[in-house]
Amino acid sequence: MERLEGQVYAIGDVHGRADLLRPLLDAIEADAGDCPAQVVFLGDIIDRGPDSKEALELVDEAFDRFPGSQLILGNHDEYLLLALEGLLTDSDAVNWLDGNGGRATTESYLPGTRPSVGQFADFVCNYYQHHHTLLKDAVCQVLVGDYCLVHAGIRPGIALDSQSSTDTRLIRDDFLSHSGSFEKVIVHGHSVTHSGLPEVYPNRIALDTGAYATNRLTACKLDAGNALTFLITRLNGVEVIVERTSPLR
Repeated sequence: MERLEGQVYAIGDVHGRADLLRPLLDAIEADAGDCPAQVVFLGDIIDRGPDSKEALELVDEAFDRFPGSQLILGNHDEYLLLALEGLLTDSDAVNWLDGNGGRATTESYLPGTRPSVGQFADFVCNYYQHHHTLLKDAVCQVLVGDYCLVHAGIRPGIALDSQSSTDTRLIRDDFLSHSGSFEKVIVHGHSVTHSGLPEVYPNRIALDTGAYATNRLTACKLDAGNALTFLITRLNGVEVIVERTSPLR
């Protein structure tokens, strides 16, 4: 379990929206000013949106731009990792490509083609090995003060250090419906908020604002001793703008 201190910005599910991620990272850099900042990507960088390859490039570049940053492996990212390691079953490959937006990912690397999973994996490993490394090095949880950052959520009643990676990547109803407290406030993505805005609850903060469908990508600044700050990028006509936003509470 990774631990970070200082100014930390958590970014919700990107899903191939490099056009929204790029200005959001610029806004984070400007917001942080002269104080060092770290970025935690909550996972699902790829699939569904139009430019998963460039989104992963931006995450990779952010590790140099914001030293100490972390990527949490999302369930969509896991499909790609398994494909690159030759571990994706035939049924999971079909589920990924045709049911979970994986075709958009292969198209971003190899436009105009429909490669097999094996052909696609060979191409990525030959030309984008750093993307494979990025995914292999991804983590399940990051602790920041009173917050625990994960992709999907946690299993109620189980200690943070005993959570299964399956739950932290995939859990929904048992976590979302839990009204009791956790060891820490859980900051998560995975489940798109009903409001299309970040949502703050007593025990969790939901940051997946459905970027691939809503044109909104959200970041939350977690800074000890200061109020939460939310930045959102959104498409305004043909222009992407970044602004501070208030969460739904």
